[in-house]
Amino acid sequence: MNLRPLANILAANSLGVLGTSMFFNMLPAEAEEAILLRNPLSGTKIDYELKGYFKTEFQLIVRSHSYANGEVLIKKVIDALTLENTQVEDHNFNYSRPRTEAVAFPLSRGNLLEFNVMFDVCFVRS
Repeated sequence: MNLRPLANILAANSLGVLGTSMFFNMLPAEAEEAILLRNPLSGTKIDYELKGYFKTEFQLIVRSHSYANGEVLIKKVIDALTLENTQVEDHNFNYSRPRTEAVAFPLSRGNLLEFNVMFDVCFVRS
């Protein structure tokens, strides 16, 4: 899945800057307040019977210094990425929705927290 359309939604809502506070698939250790969008390790399945139609998932991670700040940011990001029948660039999202509430867990370095949410997504790429 191309995560750039989702990242562009976040950038348009002033939630992150790609390469500075927002990343794809890898979150640098030095990024202390950041958003990460990750593809599933198994990739996005191709349905040869429905050309251009995809049903997959992606992982959202927000890193923060404090629980309160992380909680605010993850809520804003979840709200921005919860879509229904929305065209974004060459992706027509039938839906993009969180599967669960955010789960917070501590990192061992730097007293940082990360908040994790899995999203289910269905889209048609034109």
